[in-house]
Amino acid sequence: MIGIAGSADQGRRPSALLGWDRAAFVLFVVATLLVILTFDQYGVTWDEDANNWYGVFALDYYVSHFRDLRALSDQDLINYGAAFDMMAAAVNLVSPFGTYETRHLLNALVGIVGLIAVWRLGRRLGGPRAGFIAALFLLLTPNYYGQMFNNPKDVPFAVAMAWALWAMVRLLPTVPRPPWARVGALGIAVGLASGVRVGGLMLLGYVGLMLLMSAAWRGVEAARWRVFGAEFIVGMARVFVPVTLVGYAVMLLAWPWAQSDPIGHPLQALAAFSHQVFPYRTLFAGSYFPAASLPRAYLPVYIVLALPELVLILLAAAPFVAWRALERGALRHERARAIGIFMLAFAILFPVGYAIAIRAVLFDGMRHFIFVLPPIACVAALVADRALERLGTVAWRRAAYGAIALYGAYHIGIMAMLHPDEYVYYNAFIGGVHGARGRFKLDYWANSYAEAVHGLKDYLRAEYGPEFTDHDFTVAVCGPPVSAVTFFPHNFIYVPDRERAEFFIAFTKDNCDRAVPGKVIYRVERLDTLLSLVIDRREILAHLGGDAGGS
Repeated sequence: MIGIAGSADQGRRPSALLGWDRAAFVLFVVATLLVILTFDQYGVTWDEDANNWYGVFALDYYVSHFRDLRALSDQDLINYGAAFDMMAAAVNLVSPFGTYETRHLLNALVGIVGLIAVWRLGRRLGGPRAGFIAALFLLLTPNYYGQMFNNPKDVPFAVAMAWALWAMVRLLPTVPRPPWARVGALGIAVGLASGVRVGGLMLLGYVGLMLLMSAAWRGVEAARWRVFGAEFIVGMARVFVPVTLVGYAVMLLAWPWAQSDPIGHPLQALAAFSHQVFPYRTLFAGSYFPAASLPRAYLPVYIVLALPELVLILLAAAPFVAWRALERGALRHERARAIGIFMLAFAILFPVGYAIAIRAVLFDGMRHFIFVLPPIACVAALVADRALERLGTVAWRRAAYGAIALYGAYHIGIMAMLHPDEYVYYNAFIGGVHGARGRFKLDYWANSYAEAVHGLKDYLRAEYGPEFTDHDFTVAVCGPPVSAVTFFPHNFIYVPDRERAEFFIAFTKDNCDRAVPGKVIYRVERLDTLLSLVIDRREILAHLGGDAGGS
């Protein structure tokens, strides 16, 4: 897709190249420090409780020497691998933090590992500067950064997919007879991705396509069909087969249910996700649609609006830059780079296009497609690297650098103001978070409930003073209660019937904040946009003859 990087390192001083690698190292250190300082500030998402227990069951499956079979019958989670959840369960055995705090720290550190993968991928295709920019772009993509703390499926899957792409690109120069260590690394990455979500098996199709393209390139160069055939057969034998075997073995290690039927159960899981049932409506462009009958624009629009403005502009420019590079023949003699860049583009376009073509059941915006964000960051970085190369030759470059710095400061400021709800971000093309309210999903995972609970607690402490702990308060929650109950003090009592609760915590999803009447006593807002609120219903209950106030 690019001469975007062309000969990225030519004409650059070794010290400059080393400087970008050092900058990347500093970026990873800063990102890690941010994680350590803030991991305990994020809420508990709906899926975390179920995934936590699934990890415990999967770990017990091994600890009990395969006698504890709860991991083979744990609701619909058996359709997923337990690669991350089992690791989190093991770390929780020795962690000094709480269960969810430990998971959030580990989840975020996995996200940092994803930044390293993107850096290495961008560096291999475009040089050290492109690698640094790719990692920076991904770190500053709020839908990645915000979810890497408490999304136990989509973020680990995206990280494994990014490492698999890097492993493929690293393999390309030595295809069809690469070193076995590189083949094994690719197999492990494929296995880890599939050990989180069975969709990771599509990487085997990517590997096959890569080998086919490499063999075709060699055949065209030699102008002999025999060369194409020989290259492809050797590549399949030396790469595809061992990657499949290693990947499948790693996947099975992380997936107890698949072990009981290594062929049938993964196929059942694939079929289950292809015909997933989600019997609720989902918000798009101000209207609600059945999840099984969404407009074809649903996924592309959510992806576009979730990207930072600069990344989106660079991504939009990529096809034109690529076309110009092809016209100049910039990659004519660079087989590995040309195919690697094509695979990067394919990793973005194919899964999105396939989901649109089969009218996949989608919900929660683009959450299930976070795995396209790392390759998007890489493509944008390759275009940015090329643009900076050109920019360095123009007279007004200092003004341009200043404008880029101002934009960066503005974007980081937006992320800071959204913290710890970065994942609700929408770019300025829709008017930001404020412009998206009522039109697109905001806090669909109830991350803001942690703050809502603390707000309610502070409100009641101010009302009751030292006697606060002597009273019990009934609280109802919109949606799965774990997102709020996890943060309840001992005297908050969860009740499932919101009509009988003294207090009601609700987010704006599906207009739940309007579900019951009462006095709004606390609002969780970001950028003047409501995410969730707390409603005091004590006067209403007193009027109806129920309990009024704490008992």
